[in-house]
Amino acid sequence: MARVPEELIDQIRQSVDIVDIVSDHVVLTRKGKSFLGICPFHDDSSPSMNVSQEKQIFKCFSCGAGGNSFTFLRDIENISFIEAVRKLAERAGINLPDTRDRNPEQQEAYDELYRANELAFKYFHHMLTEDARGEEARAYLENRGISREIIDSFGIGYALNAWDGFLAAATRRGFSPQALERAGLATTRQNGGGFYDRFRHRVTFPIEASTGRTVAFGARALDPDEQAKYLNSPETPVYNKSATLYGLWRGRDAIRESGQALVVEGYMDLISLAQFGVENVVASSGTALTADHARLLRRYAPKATLIFDGDAAGTSAAVRGIGSLFEVGQEARVVALPAQHDPDSYVREHGPEGFQKLIDSAMSAPDFLVEQIAKREDLSTADGKARATHELAELISRIGDQALRQFLIKDLAEKMGLSEDSFIQVIQNDTRRPPQRRTQDPTEPAPPPFDPRPRDERELIILMMQSNEAADAVLQHIPSADFSNGTYRQIVDIIAQNRKQNHAVDVAYLIDQTNSQQLSRIISDMSLELGIADPDQEIFPLPDYIRKFQIRSLDKKIDEVEKQLRNQMPPEQQRQMLEKHRELTSQKRELINPVSQVISS
Repeated sequence: MARVPEELIDQIRQSVDIVDIVSDHVVLTRKGKSFLGICPFHDDSSPSMNVSQEKQIFKCFSCGAGGNSFTFLRDIENISFIEAVRKLAERAGINLPDTRDRNPEQQEAYDELYRANELAFKYFHHMLTEDARGEEARAYLENRGISREIIDSFGIGYALNAWDGFLAAATRRGFSPQALERAGLATTRQNGGGFYDRFRHRVTFPIEASTGRTVAFGARALDPDEQAKYLNSPETPVYNKSATLYGLWRGRDAIRESGQALVVEGYMDLISLAQFGVENVVASSGTALTADHARLLRRYAPKATLIFDGDAAGTSAAVRGIGSLFEVGQEARVVALPAQHDPDSYVREHGPEGFQKLIDSAMSAPDFLVEQIAKREDLSTADGKARATHELAELISRIGDQALRQFLIKDLAEKMGLSEDSFIQVIQNDTRRPPQRRTQDPTEPAPPPFDPRPRDERELIILMMQSNEAADAVLQHIPSADFSNGTYRQIVDIIAQNRKQNHAVDVAYLIDQTNSQQLSRIISDMSLELGIADPDQEIFPLPDYIRKFQIRSLDKKIDEVEKQLRNQMPPEQQRQMLEKHRELTSQKRELINPVSQVISS
């Protein structure tokens, strides 16, 4: 990939939110102005990682990991910094000078899909809000109590009652009918005689990806005789139904703030709730809530409340949704709406306060499951209880989160009148765990334990590149031999040689001193990270980094001495090794508690 200009990197940084990036991998909980989560870079038992939305940085106060969106993605996915830049650029919809994964033709095809959907979004919205032909759709929404503010906020639109309304407009702007078909906006005639609009005489709801870009549409028929009341875009290269939730991009902040996501079935359910100020809502768009949907929700809140009609279809959808939420370790609650009500009608009749009371009274998932099973099975009989136990065991077997699994086993066993051991035995004997997304091949060697030193070494070199003073301070306290990574040792040696000759620390000059393409690439990579650093947001204080580095270096030396002491050796050699161990331990103690030196002096 060509070197990315610093102004483009800055544009990417400003276009993404580190809370969204970290939430892809860690469940975050708001605390004051920041967010807390379990650090993924060490064996963290309590939330040690702080993510600042205001400063757009993260910091673990346990292991010391920290940085910005680029460095978090680089470390969590074990990719290069440039690759992290590329991924975030794609997420933000920003074109880089070069893209590795796709050739120019493939990239253009993807971009064309996004452009087609963006054009459709603007076209449909214009037809609803500005064109006389949108009068019927405007009247429908007005009758439903939907304001112009909500229409504009969600980009609601109208597809004309014509076979080629959008098709004609799009082709005039240079899109081929084939491209519109690939984008899910046009359909081939059955006789093969051309194309026509997929959406006709319908209110349209743009569906947005996690980046906020329109990737698909849902549409509600205005004709009461239309057989298909709702019509959705088909899956395309930019739209995956099982991994996209309507309203998530717009509602993500409200979901974080409230600590829970409300899951409804339809677009209008969500729109009506938004009209009444209920914003922490997503819609499954008429499809079953999948495990991928649940993973999306879990990024933003630890709890999800399913709101479904109280009929058989709604109950079945709720049970499936609970299974998906349990599979990813998400706490689930359920609201079964009263007969003849959906979220839209309920909030209109009872207002937002009444709707909130309904949410507050939601049933826990275990209570709901047992209640539904009790409607089908006679739990007073052995056969009925056995069938119910097997059904619950199958659901429990899908849960990967051990804490949630143990809690539910205890709760459901108690509700079913079983001992925990008996219930566990049923689960083990009667069900099989589903395959994981990726299982370790037994023939593969186990991955090595996580070693934080290479990451620390990299950050230390980046600090050395900031100024001559920083480089001199590191070189004064840390010899290059203490760097465990051979490549990083070479870079430190080059910097040391330059400083010895009184050359300023200059990236271009450092690259000139290397005779290795790999070294040049790594130094360039580091310089990009240096280029995006904000001097007012010092994530890695130099003295702290030097001290932490020295402590880890001493730990390694202490481990080596202790390993040798386990072996048989002459008494004199053992005495020398013990003395060395004492010296190293003393040095470490002084570094850990430097204040004690001041107090004792």
